[in-house]
Amino acid sequence: MLRRGLAIVCGTAAALAAGPLTALAGLSASTADLTFGQLAYSHVQLVNTGTLTLTATDTGTAGLGVTNAGWNVTLLASDFAYSGPYNGKPIPAANLVIVSAHPPTPVSGQPISPTGGPRTTGASGALNVARKTLQADGPSGILMLTYYGIGTYRQAIDLSLKVPGQAAAGTYTSTLVVTMTAGP
Repeated sequence: MLRRGLAIVCGTAAALAAGPLTALAGLSASTADLTFGQLAYSHVQLVNTGTLTLTATDTGTAGLGVTNAGWNVTLLASDFAYSGPYNGKPIPAANLVIVSAHPPTPVSGQPISPTGGPRTTGASGALNVARKTLQADGPSGILMLTYYGIGTYRQAIDLSLKVPGQAAAGTYTSTLVVTMTAGP
């Protein structure tokens, strides 16, 4: 029986040594590795699904002299590189799609504000282009500023991977670039 394993390798470990994790001081975002289940060889396109967990942290503190302009997190995938004995072709990053980005849950820090977030951006679509999945607004108010998103938050992101028919048996690996930037 021919089988192929599909994996997204991401996070802050050696798989991202080339620098795909981008954040400013006080801001960090990461994902755990996600491995799709193995599929039997097929002459027709198959679809594999999985759920990625994103963790975003803003360690800033609101107060005198602190500028918290809010933040956002984007995801971008590379093509899936083939590894195996059959001269397989890469699977394009466009075949990896965000199906649903769920509302975040607080881990620590500020509660989620219905007006300032953090919140999902409703992102969906192929990850061959950067997709913003999570956002916290900058401060609001005039005399007393209200800050949003200072803490750690998790977000579940449902993904779908289209595996082309007649894809060679082997392992396909993509690197997910997780970027957290200041600003709305």
